[in-house]
Amino acid sequence: MLFWTLTACIPVLTTPGEPVSTEYVKPDNAWPAADSVPRLEAEGYAVGELVEHELALDQNGQAVDFWQFYGNVWVLDVSTIWCDPCQRMASTLQATADEYKADGFVYVTVLAEDLEGAVPDEADLDFWADTFGIVDQPILEDSAGFTTPLTGGQFPLLLVVGRDLRVTARVAIAEDALLREAIEDAL
Repeated sequence: MLFWTLTACIPVLTTPGEPVSTEYVKPDNAWPAADSVPRLEAEGYAVGELVEHELALDQNGQAVDFWQFYGNVWVLDVSTIWCDPCQRMASTLQATADEYKADGFVYVTVLAEDLEGAVPDEADLDFWADTFGIVDQPILEDSAGFTTPLTGGQFPLLLVVGRDLRVTARVAIAEDALLREAIEDAL
């Protein structure tokens, strides 16, 4: 039997060739990005905590920094390609993003596994976007493995993150109406 020890799992995050620092540097990608972020001490992903400083590659092959969404309300949706509830959430993702975009909202999907349980590649991310009509929201891969201790193997994981990068809600049941309610509370 496999056990995950959350306190012992400290991921080392890298972009190609470089470790992640605690300093925010505005990334060069297509997604909303804060010009600067105040000095933060990341805490984790529980409600009330400041999200970790994570980097991952998006469907365009560009590095995305979670801290770039400072100033926005955003959803962190950790899904897998093979997961039916994940697919149902993806089918409403673009409509949800469109509804709240004017309020400074971003829907960030991290695909933790492909159909075989491996880390998705750029083609898998493109497939997800094309299949579910996601045209202007980031879809990320998890080659660093940071999502594994978060989900405990249960997908999707739906977190709403406030403008200050603090988790405001964990949506326990993968239903669009419940997610929208949590988003509205954070806005």
